[in-house]
Amino acid sequence: MNIKDVKTAIKVGDFILKKHHRNKIDIKYLPTLDKKVLTDNSARIYLIVQDGIIKKIGGSTSKGGIKATMIFYVSAMTGSPGVPRFVAHLLIERALKSKSKVELFMITSPRTLATVNGLFGPKKVEIASFKEMEDLCKSDYFLREKKYPDWNFQENHKPYPPDLAKKHNLYHRKRLNRK
Repeated sequence: MNIKDVKTAIKVGDFILKKHHRNKIDIKYLPTLDKKVLTDNSARIYLIVQDGIIKKIGGSTSKGGIKATMIFYVSAMTGSPGVPRFVAHLLIERALKSKSKVELFMITSPRTLATVNGLFGPKKVEIASFKEMEDLCKSDYFLREKKYPDWNFQENHKPYPPDLAKKHNLYHRKRLNRK
């Protein structure tokens, strides 16, 4: 699906290659964006887009906004990354090396008042859940495309690219041997 078909997303930045660093990618956020947009704690959906085509749909409520969410992608060659982010990092690197444009878009929804049960009874609180937004975005995509975005491997019931899954295993083997 082309990002041009999406009516609710805003562009927040472009992925770029990093030189001489074990993390291969970074994000150059749009300078015209209000900095509050990047750190807003509202629930968010992110779309990773290669040459105008949506490749990954994900969601988060991590504190620190979209910048905090993307830290897990751009720093996936350090620490103890999971397979999805490690592989996405390398797929983005591969796309950038092949001269593709890789962009980051975001969707948020306004908070809404809801009744939530606590330990001692109900209370009205503002909520914004990313899971319902993420499920709706993936469902909308699936209805149109009859599959999920290419890099949503789990939802498509597809294995990760074998060469990248192997790199993930080797990374963790080396990391554990250093301890």
